[in-house]
Amino acid sequence: MWCSRSVVGFSHALSTRSTNSIALVLLFFLAFCSFVQATSAVHQSAGAEQKRLEIKNVRLVAWQTVDKKGNPVEVHEFWETKPQHLMPSNKFDVECEIVGGEDDFIGDYFVWTAVDFLVAPVTCAYEQMDDATLGSSVAWALVTEMRDLKATPIYFLRRGESRNIAVRGLNLSSVLTAFPLGEDGELWPRLIRVTVHVQDRSGKQLTSAERTLHLAPNSARKKVATMTRFQPSRSR
Repeated sequence: MWCSRSVVGFSHALSTRSTNSIALVLLFFLAFCSFVQATSAVHQSAGAEQKRLEIKNVRLVAWQTVDKKGNPVEVHEFWETKPQHLMPSNKFDVECEIVGGEDDFIGDYFVWTAVDFLVAPVTCAYEQMDDATLGSSVAWALVTEMRDLKATPIYFLRRGESRNIAVRGLNLSSVLTAFPLGEDGELWPRLIRVTVHVQDRSGKQLTSAERTLHLAPNSARKKVATMTRFQPSRSR
């Protein structure tokens, strides 16, 4: 609207000049107005993206015992050293960074976790698949033995404030018991996906973020799986 009024003003001001001069000035001015409006739209869009509450830097942290001392280590992969025992540990915490939205003054929030797994047979074919191929071949699912609903509250999170949050006490031991070594040892939860959710006081879901890690089986499971596949059938 400002540009429209300005164009009218320029038209009156340049009424005494030649037609060509007026046309050139008006074209230049209209181009300038278009540039200003486009720049304003870009800034408004960028500002809108920054207003939402965010979850950043989701990571899993386990306590690894070395020389009878517990040291926290970030988990990039779990691997089974012996049946139903994982390195760095069966237990872990979920840590992340919560950043308050720019349109929120002060708020209270509820951070909670959910864990699901991608269970597949212990075979060379599945071991050679990348995460995307494996995910398209096998569906993610909950394991009922996993007690994954852990939570922690956040009080008085201010606008734009960044706060480190930890959801503690997740344990994979009960999940591992669902996959015993032996006749049923071919199945294994190859991938674990931890999802962090944030809700407000009314229970409205605001945002979520996830982290996916590999869970490598012990070599004994691979031997059992190979023996099971090539075991000759018994005559009855």
